[in-house]
Amino acid sequence: MRQFDVFPNPSPRSRIAAPFIVLMQSHFVDAMPTALIAPLIREPRSGDFTRVSVMVQVNDDTLHLSLAEMAPIIRSSLKRAVGSVKPHEDDIRRALDRLFTGF
Repeated sequence: MRQFDVFPNPSPRSRIAAPFIVLMQSHFVDAMPTALIAPLIREPRSGDFTRVSVMVQVNDDTLHLSLAEMAPIIRSSLKRAVGSVKPHEDDIRRALDRLFTGF
């Protein structure tokens, strides 16, 4: 598992709105039992929300990586990766800066 890998959302409750999740933490921190993820949601909920999200393409879906909704998850619930958002790394890092610093 590598940073920015995309996985199917293991939560049946949220899978309709967020079919995938993205591993956000570095693969150099893989000894922990949990991993920090962010959901890939079908559409943003507000204009402000999109300032801390990144639009990405996964298969045929256009989804928003919702950095404001990052959360820990049990690492063993992450199964086989179905893709990566690594090509969007610069946009993701800029959105993280906006989320944490306001700029």
